[in-house]
Amino acid sequence: MAVLWVTSLLAVIAASFVTTQRSETVAARNQIDNAEARALADAGLYRAVVALAADGEGAPHDGSPREWTFGGGRVVTSIQAEGGKIDLNGADIDLLAGLFTAAGAARPQALANAVIDFRDANDDPLPGGGEDADYRAAGLNHEAKDRPFERRDELLQVIGMTREIYDAVAPAITVHTRSRGIDPASAPPLALAALPAVNAGSAEALALQRDGRTQEDLRGLLGDSPYLVPSRIPVVTIRAEATTKGGAVFVREAVVALTPGLRQPYHILTWEQGRR
Repeated sequence: MAVLWVTSLLAVIAASFVTTQRSETVAARNQIDNAEARALADAGLYRAVVALAADGEGAPHDGSPREWTFGGGRVVTSIQAEGGKIDLNGADIDLLAGLFTAAGAARPQALANAVIDFRDANDDPLPGGGEDADYRAAGLNHEAKDRPFERRDELLQVIGMTREIYDAVAPAITVHTRSRGIDPASAPPLALAALPAVNAGSAEALALQRDGRTQEDLRGLLGDSPYLVPSRIPVVTIRAEATTKGGAVFVREAVVALTPGLRQPYHILTWEQGRR
């Protein structure tokens, strides 16, 4: 009986050891896959940066996806000109309200007023907006910034902003141009839908029709809006989503300022992990 008990105990110990080793092996494999995905995404982003630095005008800047295979994995990259986005510091109330309307916000005008109140230096709230007293009354642990936005995710601090609306508008907003309008040649569909004469459905169609068209042609399609502002500011957002052979996924996003003719042809302004 003693021999049987010892044998059974050894069998249990051996099984536990095998299970632990298997779990550790799987965990190690996952760590390797994740590290590979991160490295692959970074490689894809740097590849796009180098291509931009070499031929900035030749690469599409409207967010069109491009696929690259390397090392058994796949990277989908896109380049979006910041000039096509709505600047949180430069846009007026009407353009911001158009953006929030296109994103499906319940009270777009009030939300636009809150953005203006958040960035301006005065303490006079706009209708439905909010200054310091309103933030305190809402139980928030911060007040209106009273200074320009420095990062787009500061929009989440604006009173009345929700994560759902922020996620919807994030690809169409910037803090890098200070422009009062958008460049129609590179604007994402949601930014086009913020224009007074454009709705969400026609914005998608217009985005597909603009290849090879001049600024005059685009004005003919979109209407002669004061918010159509051609941009030559060489700042872009590059997104690289990498998928390894093992199925691991990592997204890298960076905002890059192109400086052709200088010793360093580009400068990275932001570098962060993106969302799938």
